[in-house]
Amino acid sequence: MPIDEGINVDLQFLLLEVRKQARASLSVIDKPSARKIQRIRAREFYVDTLKNTLVNKSYFNIHNQSPHERQVNYYKSVITIAANLERCADFFENIADQMQYTNEPQAYQAFELKKFYAAIYKALDATYPALTSLDIDQAQTICDIEQLLDDYYDEAYQQIRKNLKRRYHVDDMLTLLAIVGYLERIGDCFLNIGEAILDIHVGEKMGIRQFRDLQKGLEAYQIDIRSMELEFRPIMNTRSGCRVARITQQQNETAPTHLFYKEGESEKVDQEVKGLNLWQKVYPGRTPKVLWHSSSGDNSTLLLEYLEGHDLLDILISKPGQIDAALELLTREIPATWLANKRDKPAKVDFVGQLTNRRADIQLVHENLFTENGELDSLLGSARKLQRQLSCPFSTLIHGDFNVDNIILSVNNDCLHYVDMHRTHYGDYALDVAVFLVSNYRVPVFSRDIQQRLNDANLRVFECAREFARKQKDRQFEARLALGVFRSLITSTRFLFDNSVSTQMYEQAKNLLRELIGKEEKLERFRLSADYFMRTSSEMAVRGSATPQTSNVR
Repeated sequence: MPIDEGINVDLQFLLLEVRKQARASLSVIDKPSARKIQRIRAREFYVDTLKNTLVNKSYFNIHNQSPHERQVNYYKSVITIAANLERCADFFENIADQMQYTNEPQAYQAFELKKFYAAIYKALDATYPALTSLDIDQAQTICDIEQLLDDYYDEAYQQIRKNLKRRYHVDDMLTLLAIVGYLERIGDCFLNIGEAILDIHVGEKMGIRQFRDLQKGLEAYQIDIRSMELEFRPIMNTRSGCRVARITQQQNETAPTHLFYKEGESEKVDQEVKGLNLWQKVYPGRTPKVLWHSSSGDNSTLLLEYLEGHDLLDILISKPGQIDAALELLTREIPATWLANKRDKPAKVDFVGQLTNRRADIQLVHENLFTENGELDSLLGSARKLQRQLSCPFSTLIHGDFNVDNIILSVNNDCLHYVDMHRTHYGDYALDVAVFLVSNYRVPVFSRDIQQRLNDANLRVFECAREFARKQKDRQFEARLALGVFRSLITSTRFLFDNSVSTQMYEQAKNLLRELIGKEEKLERFRLSADYFMRTSSEMAVRGSATPQTSNVR
């Protein structure tokens, strides 16, 4: 897809000017002179002007393009390319300036600095055709220049160290260290440029490693990432740092192919793969299938089976006509899932320990939340003592992060799925219920109708879980659930910046714990009041006007 003609010409001029600066800086290294250095400085203003012109034109075109058109991605890429080309020019000027302090330029000949420049010229020459032709192979070549310059830098650095140890041209070696440092940083600019061109295909920032992993995974399903028919639509960026997107390959004569893509920190993504594989083994169909998985360094990439439907939070907020059917499906499938995966081994949850582990994170957001004369510490001490008396008489496979937006329902197909499975394990189902209740409780809405729907959903799930506990003769369920709700009410405040709401939730949690401690001698008879997880009209007033957001309780 061609870019705007004016931008086309300006970009070519900027590339030409940066190449001139590169060539001029190499000339200074070969034969330094004050006149050469001054000429490089004089060209800086021209480079800056070209960059600013490109950026301004790109923003103008973005403003006048439909946000759904792929052309917008070009202009975003041009902005990144222009900024990094300007940085390259600045580094060439810095290199020339460093040569003022060199006494013996011939001492640099053994370092073959021209090979740095050969790589730089290659990247500069590839930039324009890679962008205008959407050539992802050339874009990846540009990215690879960064590693090549890193390797050259490492070689030079080791030789400079040796020379310094034997006191050989010490001042010149220190100057050379700065020069090769600038050349190495130019490689970082080319990495940004290459990735910006690759990002045109996906519409958002993606590193070269992640792009190659995605390309490899798509090739396993005969999907060409070069195809203009490929759509990469981000779904969310989670608080855990994972990138999630829906990938669609349009087909001429058949239905389009859909996949889910997830990428993030290896530990979490790899743990999710284990969880998904476990569910596929013991309860297939509840979670999406893992289609492809690759770990590379600190990051992992995952392709998942596409799931039709909507998350429960979306249904509760924006699809009132589906709510009754969705809750009927949910309350039917939850106990069936628990029962099918039930094991005789008792389960215990360290709710107090989980809260303690998150305390520092909470205080980073609300530094004054726990300052009242050590009251929380005293309550936690009592809670630890109480917790030792509590256990579930059996264990079952639980989600582990049962937020309302981790439940996908297709009402028309009568299907329910779980997603985001990195915390799944065999344990106490009270943990999942507590997380679900509080994830609904803390959704920031200022609509009484929506809040009533959230309350109704909580009450339905609570009654469903309580009935399951009764049938399984789990007499301490409500006491454990109360402790879980206490924990989740407090840990959720680290995701809320509204101090009044956070304080209200904190006070709610303390009141619940005090009531539970008061029944310590009769925990099997404890009954959890729905008031602790259903928001009232007065509590809604505390929130003020807010927009519904993703609800996360971890």
